[in-house]
Amino acid sequence: MINRGDLTVKIHRLHEPLGGKIEYLQREACMEPKVKKLHHTGITVKNTEESIEFYKNFLGIEKIGECLLEVNDGGALDGVKIRISFLAVGEDSLEILEYIHPKSITSNTLNPWDPGNQHVSFKVEDIHGLYEAYKDKVNFLSAPIHYKTEGIDTTWVYAKDPNGTLIEFSEDHGARSYHK
Repeated sequence: MINRGDLTVKIHRLHEPLGGKIEYLQREACMEPKVKKLHHTGITVKNTEESIEFYKNFLGIEKIGECLLEVNDGGALDGVKIRISFLAVGEDSLEILEYIHPKSITSNTLNPWDPGNQHVSFKVEDIHGLYEAYKDKVNFLSAPIHYKTEGIDTTWVYAKDPNGTLIEFSEDHGARSYHK
């Protein structure tokens, strides 16, 4: 159990994520927060096993750890219980979150163009091969689309995972440069 002032969190280890412990860092009051890089991407799912099977079988992403998190802070997340699975994606990670309590009764029916929708993008090497191999097994929204500007030359395609999460696959054909 971790108790930090008015926040109490119980963490039950099912497996050690990334072979280490979750560390909590405190910043000095005078430090300005600085973002170094994107830390991870989290996807809320209705069924952990189904989602892990999808990401493993389709993308070869392996589960590296799991924990059960219970929040008792008296705030908006009070009483929440989350099963979190950690999947390795290169040097980064994908978190699969199944809310044990409360259970959601809504589903993701947003379209890519709807405000509030997000997507996770995976860099791939052969987007046309991936599409051809899985087009009859995965819910792709289109065939791969090639996009080229002065600074970007990429081919991409959207699909939806078993929970309706929008996922993108992108194959860059050179280094990206962004103009202000």
